[in-house]
Amino acid sequence: MSTQHTRLLSPIPQSEFLQFNGRFLDDLKYFMRRIAGCWHRKLSRPFTRGKQTYRVCIRCGMYRDFDLQTWKSTGRFYSPSIERRNGV
Repeated sequence: MSTQHTRLLSPIPQSEFLQFNGRFLDDLKYFMRRIAGCWHRKLSRPFTRGKQTYRVCIRCGMYRDFDLQTWKSTGRFYSPSIERRNGV
């Protein structure tokens, strides 16, 4: 049997494959968290810190941006960045 005709797919450049694969995996992870994880039904009142206004899920601690003009939550939920101080 000849191996010359077994190559059916042309190679995808690695950089393009990683970009596509990364976006796909991020969307898949987000979808799975929404199905199996917290549904973020209990949100705090809006907080403003500096120039950022957000609400926090009471159950899991995820943040979601909040627009004071329209009085609605915007964007996806995200984990807050942790600020660590020396000696504390």
